[in-house]
This record gives sequence, C-alpha cells and structure tokens, in this order.
Amino acid sequence: MKINVAQLRKSEGSTERFQFSEIPTPIEMGKEKLVFQTPLNVQIDLINTGKSLLVNGQANTIIAVNCSRCLKEFPYNLDFKFEDEWIPAEHSSLDEEGTALIFEKDEFSIDERILEHLLLQLPMRFICSPDCKGLCSKCGVDRNNTECDCTSVDIDPRMERLSKWNKGV
Repeated sequence: MKINVAQLRKSEGSTERFQFSEIPTPIEMGKEKLVFQTPLNVQIDLINTGKSLLVNGQANTIIAVNCSRCLKEFPYNLDFKFEDEWIPAEHSSLDEEGTALIFEKDEFSIDERILEHLLLQLPMRFICSPDCKGLCSKCGVDRNNTECDCTSVDIDPRMERLSKWNKGV
C-alpha cells in the first residue's frame, strides 16, 4: 500500500489515518508456508512531528499454519501493534539511517514494513494447544487421538548391561 503524505507534511502536529484490508500472497519460510485465511486488516495513524512522521499501527489477520507437535493445520490469530518513525530524506542524517526509515518523495510504500512487523510477531513454533501430545516418535500415531503401546524408554545398547546392574540380575 502506498501512502501519500503530501498534505500531512504541510502542517506540523497534524494527524492522518489510513485503513486498508487485503489478502496477501502466502509467505514461504523455509519448509513452512503461511497462508492467509482472512484479509490483513491494517489501521495506521500518521503524526507529523515537524522533523519526522510517527506511524502508529495496528493489524490483524488469521493465518493457516501446521502444529509443530502433531502436524495438523490450524488457524492462528495474529493481532499486533507497531510503531515506526519515517524521516524525509532532506531532514535525515547519517546517525538516523540505522534507526529510522527514510523516504524521499511524498508517497511511500508501507507493505514491506508491515510484513516485517508481522513476521516478528510469529512464534518460533506453532502449537495448536498447550496440551497437544504430538506424534509418537516410534510409530508415528497422533497421541491426541490414539494411545500407542510403544515404550518411551530408549536404552543405548552399549549401556543395556548397566540398566540391570542394581536389579540383582
């Protein structure tokens, strides 16, 4: 989404609100693929501070992801706030280039920045519920639906004799 800030830059202290809603293309992250089930709804408030534009935003959507334990697909609700500072190129200095976002014209695209904030909100692993038991490492059955008879104790064959040591065998 491109934002035109020509009017906003004319008066210091002014505020402008932008809203948009769209379904982004799926995002591939390694083996994981994030598919948007609902539109990404974004609301942005821009505040002209005189020297820069402060962006306060809020976004929400639902994505389809796979549980890291049981591998089933489930909807994951994303609802987050973000904040950025955009500085016009004519007011920027070398010190600010590392911490602030710089724009050159009165119109700039904010899509990439929203995507960055969205990715920062994702957990390391998606888990469908805190009590998900996952898959059995031996037989592969989903332990949420079926109990298996596999033993959970793995003994290294080189240490098997030590396991019998104190049992009188």
